[in-house]
Amino acid sequence: MDVTHVQQRVQAITDVVSDYERAHSLEDDLFIAVISEIATTSTDPRARELAGAALRSREIDFQRLTA
Repeated sequence: MDVTHVQQRVQAITDVVSDYERAHSLEDDLFIAVISEIATTSTDPRARELAGAALRSREIDFQRLTA
């Protein structure tokens, strides 16, 4: 993943902004993808640790609804 990929995904969100549920879902997916990328590829141990800790929230079992 590089900045171009992120920019393309941001544009995809912009393209569906009239469907707020879809836009929200795409945004959530983007944030998870970027944080996962940082957690697995960063050379900064602190960044990896922070990203990994944040991703653990995905393990919490609760109902996730779109906006």
